[in-house]
Amino acid sequence: MTPTMNTPGPLAGIRVVEFGNLIAAPYAGMLLADLGADVIKVEPPFGDLGRGFGPFLAEESAFFLSVNRGKRSVCLDPKDPEAHRWLVELVKTADVVLSNLRHGAMERMGFGEDDVRRLNPRAVYAVVSAFGADGPYAERVGIDVIFQGESGMISITGHEGDPPQKTATTIGDFVAATNAALAITAALWDRDRSGRGRRVDVSLRDGLFAVQAGWYALAFAQGGQPPRMGTASPFLAPNQVFQAADGPFTLAVVSDRQFRRLCDVIDRPDLAERFPTNADRMRHRAELTEALAAVFARDEAEAWVEKLGAAGLPVGRVLGLLEAIDDPQAVHHGMHVTYEHPRAGRVDAVGSPLRIDGEQARAADPPPVLGQHTAEILTELGATPEEVARLTR
Repeated sequence: MTPTMNTPGPLAGIRVVEFGNLIAAPYAGMLLADLGADVIKVEPPFGDLGRGFGPFLAEESAFFLSVNRGKRSVCLDPKDPEAHRWLVELVKTADVVLSNLRHGAMERMGFGEDDVRRLNPRAVYAVVSAFGADGPYAERVGIDVIFQGESGMISITGHEGDPPQKTATTIGDFVAATNAALAITAALWDRDRSGRGRRVDVSLRDGLFAVQAGWYALAFAQGGQPPRMGTASPFLAPNQVFQAADGPFTLAVVSDRQFRRLCDVIDRPDLAERFPTNADRMRHRAELTEALAAVFARDEAEAWVEKLGAAGLPVGRVLGLLEAIDDPQAVHHGMHVTYEHPRAGRVDAVGSPLRIDGEQARAADPPPVLGQHTAEILTELGATPEEVARLTR
């Protein structure tokens, strides 16, 4: 298994104050925590809304636990004047102020960009929003299925003739979070060079446009809407899921040379003669797919994966979630991690995909209980025991 970081991460010494809710800002904060940042999650008395999503492990939300490891939780009501005063002191210590609250919420709390600039001019002010900080949709409320619909993603998902379908995961949130973490690290580097804080704006909808760049290239070139293609590629053939005798497997051919090799392995040289180029294969995709499907139905998926893989072809199994996370390569890369939570006990989670110098980025601490670190952080900020007692009772 790839070792986790046993030396300070590259963001050690960076403090992120996160006003995060649900996924986008919390996952961005977790990426930064995995890289060594001190991420302080500011939560209202009822906590991040994600804490209310089941299933639950000893009353702790599995959903919340999945995107909040490595953070410290401060539970303070910003409407309370004394609590607000200490939040101001906290923001003064921040290298990054990160949020994804509804439009105008940070300003109403007194932590809009202008407010933060007066308190802490060097802070990177990072906002993850639905449609962006300005423009005709800036004040609209949004959630992932809305972004998938309004970015064109639903229009290309599924098979031709299918009703609208979304991707299973809330991809907009995770893409936006990754974009935010990338932009924040760039802004921190620039701050150290220029001495001034930057504003980072990331839109969830914009991120979904970006990850569909290939499909948009196709639409622009064709001057119209591409059809749904199921698991097939709009650029290459064969490149899709095939059904073996006992179940599905995936196969992708990315060159004419690979296609000739495939035809040799399955003993169908006639296909290489009939469809010598990718243009031929794309033009006659249905005919080619039918011929290959008949061949692949004769043996089991694992046999095809081994045989085609031995020939150097891109091929793989179709795995369920628990099969995938416990696959030997995923285990070797530390993608299945466990940690001990103070309430939930042993928690299984997905590890960080980031590695530096061969070590996996991974925060040492589990996700926090609501308000777990309020007293600790207030004390760090200089609050007296009496003040801490009043704010944590």
